[in-house]
Amino acid sequence: MLAKKLIATVMQSVMMRTHAYFEGEFNIELTEQRCTHGQFEDMILLDTTAVIHVGGTINLLIAFGFESSLLNVIYEKMTEELEIELHEIGIYRDAAASDVINTIVGHCTIDLLHIDKNGVTITPPTILDCNHAKKASHIKNAMFYTVNLNTALGKMNISLVAQPEMLENNFNE
Repeated sequence: MLAKKLIATVMQSVMMRTHAYFEGEFNIELTEQRCTHGQFEDMILLDTTAVIHVGGTINLLIAFGFESSLLNVIYEKMTEELEIELHEIGIYRDAAASDVINTIVGHCTIDLLHIDKNGVTITPPTILDCNHAKKASHIKNAMFYTVNLNTALGKMNISLVAQPEMLENNFNE
């Protein structure tokens, strides 16, 4: 599959699954604001970012960034029946971000099965902190493509990070 079509297929799946998950699970409507792209080092991260590597023919990172206000609502909905100690809140907030991306990307693998006859692999989610975020990509000369989203509760972004030949000029049309 051509790189351009591959990236478009992945982003289409991620966006479709994200909208469905947020509306179905949290009753949160997402609106797409704008898209950005460029060198990985120039990617702007929100307060909390969770990343999953998708392997096989696809071979890219998918990153979900959350503003704290939105992640707080997600965390509260996911933990409403749990008694959480004050010192554990950060752990559970990160777990909520990880769970969101893991669920959505997991559902995307269904859409992407036809891309690689050997299957699509995903890693467990990783939370990036601002000190290590720019070291997250092991992809040489990585580029990103980000869709910025708004909700009534805060901002979110979804980024694909891949080799330059997969992303360069793919979204300029």
